[in-house]
Amino acid sequence: MQKRTAFLIVVLLGMLCLEGCKKQENEKITTIEQLNNPAYTIGVPEGGAGMYMAEKYLPDAKHKTYSGNSSGYLAISQGKLDGFVYDRVMMEFAIASGLENVELLEEDLGESMDVAVGISPKSQIDNLEDKVNRFLAEAKAEGTLDEMYDRWVSRAESTMPEIPTPQAPDCKLKVGTTGMVQPFSYYEGTTLTGYDVELIYRFGAWLNAEVEIKIYDYDGIIAAAEAGDIDCIMANLNATEERRKHIAFSDCVYPSVTAVMVRSEQGGQTEEEYEALSDFAGARFAVLNGGIYDQLAQELIPGAEDFSYYNSVPDIVAALKADRVDAGVLDEPLAQLAVAKNEGLKIFQEAVTRDKYGYAFPKGSLLREQFNTEIARFKEDGTIASLKEKWLGADDSVKVLTKQDWPGEKGTIRYYYDGTHEPMTYLGSSGEPLGLEIDLMLLIARELDMKVEMTTCEFASLIVALESGKADVVSGSMSITEERAQRVDFADTHYDSAMVLLVRDSDNTAKKGFWAGLEESFRSTFVVEGRWRLILQGLGVTILISVFSGIFGLCLGFGICMLRRTGYKTIQTIGAIFVRVIQGTPIVVFLMILYYGIFGSMDISEILVAIIGFSINFAAYSSEMMRTGIETVDKGQSEAALAMGYTKGQTFFKIVFPQAARNFIPVLKGEFISMVKMTSVVGYIAVQDLTKVSDIIRSRTMEAFFPLIVTAVIYFAIANIMTAALSFAERKVAPKRNKRSVKQFGK
Repeated sequence: MQKRTAFLIVVLLGMLCLEGCKKQENEKITTIEQLNNPAYTIGVPEGGAGMYMAEKYLPDAKHKTYSGNSSGYLAISQGKLDGFVYDRVMMEFAIASGLENVELLEEDLGESMDVAVGISPKSQIDNLEDKVNRFLAEAKAEGTLDEMYDRWVSRAESTMPEIPTPQAPDCKLKVGTTGMVQPFSYYEGTTLTGYDVELIYRFGAWLNAEVEIKIYDYDGIIAAAEAGDIDCIMANLNATEERRKHIAFSDCVYPSVTAVMVRSEQGGQTEEEYEALSDFAGARFAVLNGGIYDQLAQELIPGAEDFSYYNSVPDIVAALKADRVDAGVLDEPLAQLAVAKNEGLKIFQEAVTRDKYGYAFPKGSLLREQFNTEIARFKEDGTIASLKEKWLGADDSVKVLTKQDWPGEKGTIRYYYDGTHEPMTYLGSSGEPLGLEIDLMLLIARELDMKVEMTTCEFASLIVALESGKADVVSGSMSITEERAQRVDFADTHYDSAMVLLVRDSDNTAKKGFWAGLEESFRSTFVVEGRWRLILQGLGVTILISVFSGIFGLCLGFGICMLRRTGYKTIQTIGAIFVRVIQGTPIVVFLMILYYGIFGSMDISEILVAIIGFSINFAAYSSEMMRTGIETVDKGQSEAALAMGYTKGQTFFKIVFPQAARNFIPVLKGEFISMVKMTSVVGYIAVQDLTKVSDIIRSRTMEAFFPLIVTAVIYFAIANIMTAALSFAERKVAPKRNKRSVKQFGK
């Protein structure tokens, strides 16, 4: 009774302690100190400075390690973590790029740290650290580093400048980076780009060196530098005290501060409502580069001063969706198309200013009056209205130009247009001309029985083309202005436009359905930036490693099996030890030993190292399967064959091995498929296989589900195809099982 009472007291005390540490379900996290509690779980990136900062400043919280920052972001947004510790700039960039349901605490975690270039102690380049420091000093003095940081990080632009490649390099520079940290080092389609990549090429040009870039995970990149596989590291790498014990670091490239990401309150924020243009005072505006939108907005909207400049309408749409800007200043047809193709956007009800589009002709052109006649008729019969419905909608399948199937006996119209003004005048995916104004041009030409000769031209050169006599008519969302009318003649307007504001629609925020979301996931995973090519490249690497590892592993395994069947005790012992060591070593550890240890000082392909590693691993398992299968064959059959005059070799290959194959091939098939799936760890030694490229894509889309499902489906397909191939081989190798019947005597 006393023992039972004591046990209950202990249980109650434990529950009280847990209750004291328990967090409130609806408690809002507002301070870093609040997270330093066993009731909270903190996510940290594997091998990063965030891990060090969390251990130092949040020792009481539970820590959970993630292999990539994107996985941590998703865990926070889904409510699986209470906080995620990482670089503030990187997390601000992720939120600006569309990460939802999260926010950053205002206070920083600890002191700032230097982001620097890691220097390999085994670099083949003399005095590399001094050379890197001299390069950085010059780049800072010239303002190059500030300009790069502003372009890649602050303004989130992704344009890689032209950097000259040395024609007669003095040496080869091998640089390690990650390829998974936007905007510093990431893949845009199949092209590696980012701040660090630009820095790599700039340093290579400064050093007059041939540049070779190698991709690593953060937990392997330091080891690669230590082993001398690379000369230096440029990968947004914090120069921590722990890392300085292993490699040297350059002077600071830029300072980095650590912050904490937490989940934001659901429904806590509401979209600001605008009722008049005057309400946009102090708002953030997005405008297209090269236009006059910012000037007009400043003249017509009081307090309009904060402008961000983008190269395309999709960029403005993305900025609106990510809440980087409050409104986009666009021509009405461009804004209408954006609304048709994107949920959650609308055109503000009050236009900034009215506008009219028209075709432009040389002064005194007789063709202008003919155009006016046809435009007036097309307005009356609804042709222009139908063209607006066709070209301003979201259904691209109907956007086909009128075919020039008329004789054209009245001559040819030389028509110049700007090919960047969708939906009025633009180029399709195959370079074909498309747009409302081009279609209208063809309809007018058909009525005039004239052919149209089309030429694309920069907008700024359209009027020059008219004045020089190269063009008979031009267009491209061209506004009819008094200044332009002094140089050219305009036809009557065919489109009454306006300069409008594109804003978020707070009344249309419903989430997409399952199938719509699946379609969007498919598009972002495969279609955007041609990412399907990246997946095919990774798939090719996976198949290459699997097939060659299987072939070489079988051959090596057979050799090991034969050695263990010899009569020499020493050889048998060596073979047995080899098999036990390989079977007892995790494949990822074995690969890293090969890559960073045995082949660390050799300039050898990462894929070749992977094939060697998996061949040895597969050989250890396959040799045991073969040996076990051979031992199941009755020894009497060997003795009988030898008695009949067969040699030992003939006895083994004609009698014993075919029967053994029937026993070990089914098991060998399963082991081979396991080996194919295990190749997913080759990313640890800088091989971009199927799993690695899936991680790269997830780092861009910040979506966990679809890229992982696609990877699983592809592995499933590979496994089944290879299983079928092995089953075919099994039928060829195994002895034929012919059905035999015994005839009765006398029948």
